Amino acid sequence: MLIISNSLTEKVDEGCLKVTYNLIKRLKKSHGGAFVITYERKSELSDRHMELNKLMLNGELRSIIKQKKEKVLYVPFPAKPIATAIRIFVMSLMCRNGLDVILPMKINAEGISKLLIRLSKADLIVFSKQSENFYKSIVPKGRIRYIKTGVDTKKFVSVTSDEKRRLKLKYGLDPEKPLVLHVGHLNEGRNIQTLLNIDSEYQVLLVVSTLTKDEQNSELREKLLKKSNIKIFDSYIPEIEEIYQMSDVYLFPVTEDGHCIDVPLSCLEAASCDLPVITTDFGEMKKFINKPGFYRMNGADENGLNKLIKSATEDEHCSTREAVLPYDWDNCIGDFS
Repeated sequence: MLIISNSLTEKVDEGCLKVTYNLIKRLKKSHGGAFVITYERKSELSDRHMELNKLMLNGELRSIIKQKKEKVLYVPFPAKPIATAIRIFVMSLMCRNGLDVILPMKINAEGISKLLIRLSKADLIVFSKQSENFYKSIVPKGRIRYIKTGVDTKKFVSVTSDEKRRLKLKYGLDPEKPLVLHVGHLNEGRNIQTLLNIDSEYQVLLVVSTLTKDEQNSELREKLLKKSNIKIFDSYIPEIEEIYQMSDVYLFPVTEDGHCIDVPLSCLEAASCDLPVITTDFGEMKKFINKPGFYRMNGADENGLNKLIKSATEDEHCSTREAVLPYDWDNCIGDFS
C-alpha cells in the first residue's frame, strides 16, 4: 500500500490531523508493506518526505508510484475546493492503478471543482452519510465509500468520581463545580460565542488546537476570558483523554460546514468517556441525536442551553459510550484492502 499525505505531523491535536495519524498508524501495522510519503508536514510515520509544488508534480513521486504498481491512498489536508480538486485530478493521472482519497471534511465543490473530481475517477472515502449523499451528485455511487470511524475506545474511557476530582485539581479547576468542555478552534464559525451564555454555576473549559493558535479570534477570546467561569487551554496536551475524563458535560455548538470535519472526533472521544453530549445535528452527529445521553442543541438561547446542561449533569444513567463503540479506529482498517 502506498500512502501520500500532507496531514501527518508530530502534534496531533486537530481533527484532520487526528484522522490521518490514527488511520495511517494502524494501516502501517496491518499492511506490512505500507509505504508512506509525506509533504509539507513531517511525521515519524513517514518513510519518505518530499518537497512538492501545489500541483503535486515531482519526478521522484511519479517514479515511486510507477514502481509500486498499486492503488494509492491520498489524504490531503483541507484546502480551497478548487485547490483540492486540482490535486485529486493530477494525482489520478499519475495513479494508473487507482486512487482512493480520504476526505474528512466535505468539499463544497461547485462548477470546475465538481468537474475535476468527476473526471479524476478517484474513489472517495467519507465519514458521514451527509457527505456521502453530497458526493453522489458529483460521482457515481460506486466511487464513494462511507466509513464509520473516529475514536480510540481503549484510550478514551470513563473514570471514577475520585479520579475525576483528582484530574480537575491537576489542571487547576474547581473539583466541586460541574465542568462543561469544548475542544476545537477559537472562532465564531464554530459558534464558540455560545459558551458566553453558560451560567456561572458551571465552569467552562475551551481547549484550542495548537494548529490554529495564530488564527484565533482575539476579540472573541477576550470576551470569553472576561467571564470568571471560563478558562482557555491553548498549549499542546499529550494526555488529552484526561481533559475529557475530568469533564462532566461535552458541548458541541458547531452548525456551519467548513468549520469541522464530518465526524466531530471530540464528540466521539467525549462519548467514549461516557460523558453526556449536547450537540447540534452537524454531520455524522445526526445519527446520535436520539440516542441515550445525547442532547439536541437548538440555537444558543441562554435559558434553553442552561436547562440542557442541567439535565445532562443530572443524568445518572448516562451511557453514551455504547453508541460510539462501532466508530473505533480499529474496526475500519479492514475496509482498506
